[in-house]
This record gives sequence, structure tokens and C-alpha cells, in this order.
Amino acid sequence: MVELGTCVFGHRDPDTGPMIFPRLEMVRLAIPRRVYTDRHMDMVAEAFRQIDQRRHVIKGLQLVYVAPVLRHFTARFVPLSS
Repeated sequence: MVELGTCVFGHRDPDTGPMIFPRLEMVRLAIPRRVYTDRHMDMVAEAFRQIDQRRHVIKGLQLVYVAPVLRHFTARFVPLSS
């Protein structure tokens, strides 16, 4: 799974410093073909269903580290406390 939003496309304005956010915040879930069974896919669907049911208590993450290259693969996040 990889984040395709601020982590990939967001950046700081080089002149003024504030973050410039992309229009969309997305997450990409890539599943290799011919590797997983229907049962595996049922488990993935169930996990997303449970996440959806808990969406009101999930606070989100704060980006705390980005690498200069391929930052979306090496970024580090911490849970938001409030």
C-alpha cells in the first residue's frame, strides 16, 4: 500500500515555506495477480469494512520524515493524538 497524496505530490513553497497540498489524497493498494485466492481477497475486503466501521475513531497520521528521493516509499508517520 502506498500513499498518493501529500506525501508524494505535496511540497513546500521554496520562497515562502508553507506546504502546498495536492488536490486529491489517495492510497494505492496493489495486489499481484495469480498469487492470492478469493479467500485472501475476502480478508482484504473485511479489513477495509472494519476500518470503515471505525472511521470516526481513527485520528490520522502526521508526516514526520521524508527522504529526498522516493519519499512516499520511505516516509515515516506518527499517529495524531487528538
